[in-house]
Amino acid sequence: MQLSIYTAELAVYITLGIMNNGLDPDIAAMKLSDAEKWGLQVYGNYSRAFGEHRVKEFVEQASPFEAEVTLFEQIAGLVVSEEARVIPVIAAAYADDRLEEMFKREIPDGVPGGRSALMSGFGPLARLSQRLQMAFAFGWLSKDLLIEFDHIRKIRNDLSHKWDVELLVRKMNEFIEEKQTPFEEQLGDGVRLPENFHESMQPVDRFRVRAVWMLGRLTYEARLWVPAIKAGIAPKKALYGPNAPVMLRAIAAISVKATREIACL
Repeated sequence: MQLSIYTAELAVYITLGIMNNGLDPDIAAMKLSDAEKWGLQVYGNYSRAFGEHRVKEFVEQASPFEAEVTLFEQIAGLVVSEEARVIPVIAAAYADDRLEEMFKREIPDGVPGGRSALMSGFGPLARLSQRLQMAFAFGWLSKDLLIEFDHIRKIRNDLSHKWDVELLVRKMNEFIEEKQTPFEEQLGDGVRLPENFHESMQPVDRFRVRAVWMLGRLTYEARLWVPAIKAGIAPKKALYGPNAPVMLRAIAAISVKATREIACL
């Protein structure tokens, strides 16, 4: 009964879509008869409507994951307050834990030797570098985020094995200015954060802001990206669409608060 009602709703949606919008430009440009074009248009409208319904259902059913949000809030507090050269160590350790939990949760049962064997010793997912690589290869998290954390991993290794203070400062500055993406430039919306707030910030504080938002994204995506894939949904559309899961609002609020503290706003 529910399926038939939904199918009827889809039929109305499709009809209205065709009446109001006509053919999609790519379909209109095809060398096909009008009947064939309209057939493709109906199918396309149906597919879009069905996809939008699945995204809506996924978002409504997504848990707020309050424990993960609370943990992220604690980590964000450390990023705000700890010495700058310790932050890559904190960020890498947190990323390692989140990725380990994600793989343990999402890799199916029945793996020969058990899932835990993959994560320990000489297993293929025993180290942060391997977890980042596998998540990238599987498409289990945003690729740009994984690349940023790989940079974090490398600077963590550098800082862990060098004790020359001048060299450490130079390494950190090179990392901040040359390796990282300056996405803090996009955060000032004039409402939650002043426009161009980053311009007066020191490089180390810009790094703190980047770390907070990266860790927030990782917390969020590690919980919901793979479930979206398994539900047959494009993760970016589900997680960052106009009606995103409630967890995103909580993560964003913590990130904004930490950013304001770092920037002394």
